[in-house]
Amino acid sequence: MKVVLTLLSGILLPLALPNDYFLQGNPFIGAICLVPLFLALYRTESLGEGIRLTALFGGLSTFLANYWLMFFKDYAFLTIGSVTLAYCGVYAVWGGFFWRFSRPHPYRPLFMAAIWTLFEFFKSIGYLAYPWGLIVYPFNELLPLLQIADLGGIWPLSFLFALGNSFMAELMTEAKVLDPMTKIRYGTCVAATTLLFLGYGYYRMGTPIPETTRLKAVLVQQNMDPWEMGKETENLRVLMDLSRQGIARMGGNVDLVVWSESSLPRPFSENRQFYQRVPPEESFLQFLQRWNTYFLIGNPVVRRSREKREVQNGVILLDSSGSILDTYGKRHPVPMAEHIPFYEVPLVQAFFTKVIGLGGIWALGDKDTIFHIRNGEGKDVRFGVPICFEDAFPYLCRRFILAGADLLINITNDAWSRRMSAQVQHFVVARFRSIEMKRVLIRATNGGVTSVIGPFGEEIASLPMFQRDTLPVEVPIRKEHTYTFYTRWGDWFPILWFVLVLVELLRRKISP
Repeated sequence: MKVVLTLLSGILLPLALPNDYFLQGNPFIGAICLVPLFLALYRTESLGEGIRLTALFGGLSTFLANYWLMFFKDYAFLTIGSVTLAYCGVYAVWGGFFWRFSRPHPYRPLFMAAIWTLFEFFKSIGYLAYPWGLIVYPFNELLPLLQIADLGGIWPLSFLFALGNSFMAELMTEAKVLDPMTKIRYGTCVAATTLLFLGYGYYRMGTPIPETTRLKAVLVQQNMDPWEMGKETENLRVLMDLSRQGIARMGGNVDLVVWSESSLPRPFSENRQFYQRVPPEESFLQFLQRWNTYFLIGNPVVRRSREKREVQNGVILLDSSGSILDTYGKRHPVPMAEHIPFYEVPLVQAFFTKVIGLGGIWALGDKDTIFHIRNGEGKDVRFGVPICFEDAFPYLCRRFILAGADLLINITNDAWSRRMSAQVQHFVVARFRSIEMKRVLIRATNGGVTSVIGPFGEEIASLPMFQRDTLPVEVPIRKEHTYTFYTRWGDWFPILWFVLVLVELLRRKISP
């Protein structure tokens, strides 16, 4: 029965997250998805059994929620296989903590929620971080409830939803751990916290954020693989045609045109002659000179030193003369895909090239670039450009804002996933950055979701997924006079719970 309960949670969590059946996620399933797992852990009698059950849940839920990783070019084993196996191990390690705090105790619901919050926090930081599949994502459309993120990030929400699940598990358990009055107190606590978060959210959303200026932008969604052999010229032609259409729809008055991640796979800085003659009917450089606007383009950034040449997954800002005004190289790459530790070691390199078939990696970016342009009103607009899943990391986006960015512009290419659910999962993750920092986020993608997200997480404009199109949009730049509490202080909430959990562990260890 315990295995059945664990498998049930392993299915319910992926069903609650954005998926092919519930594209935006399902908050009703999210409210109960951990209950069977907690019930199973409550019934375990040994640490080993608790670890095995937690690992089983982690492997199944990770595979089902991220099955689209198998479409990543020819590296299905490396992506979905390694992620699933790795998270079996990660959940197994945390299974010891879950089991330890699943023992009968008056504060069991509270500490189960705390351990779940800490698990998601540590899962989302560091080089191997993968902040997908978090318990907050099924609730992503309940915007008033989510505004608390500008105080503590997503972590107070993780705690609330995990507490709701642990409380319901407590109501269903056969053991009489909590007396009726204590259960009423926990239920009141969950309800009161939810109402408190909602009250704060309605207050925040009812407080207008000043608009400082506007950015007339064209977001290009070409919906084609930029790395497909023999299609480079065709891809460039499509990007130029879509840009022309978007600029025309804006009446020719555009501040910025944005092309998604890796739109130009050939480094612009080293291949100006190529771009002076391709496409033959009108070269890319001739095309730039036709428009009095800036182009922000996903393009490899080359860094040279006396010892070596390094190439970063990057973005370049071009003016109408074709001059590179500034660049940014991705600083948080996809581990084991875009970047491999110790790749310079011959044995490691030989394994990945000959056994896995991964022929090259990106170098790490070396600076947090704040791009700036002047819009049609003559005002400076400053922005940071997190690339691909960098918009999933609050620490990186916070650095852009603290360095002076007025807004964030994400460029990404998830079209290889072939699934709308994968595009929406990324959109949902990114949406929280707008809420946390109360800033506008622009997303220019290859296949979706190309959109503009407002400072409350609201969708201002968007394109249908997997459709070749362009999004001309006048983006309102909204910013408050001060940073949000979360922007300034970061992840104080899980750190506080980490201290409290350590204190509780020590107390239990020394108690008779």
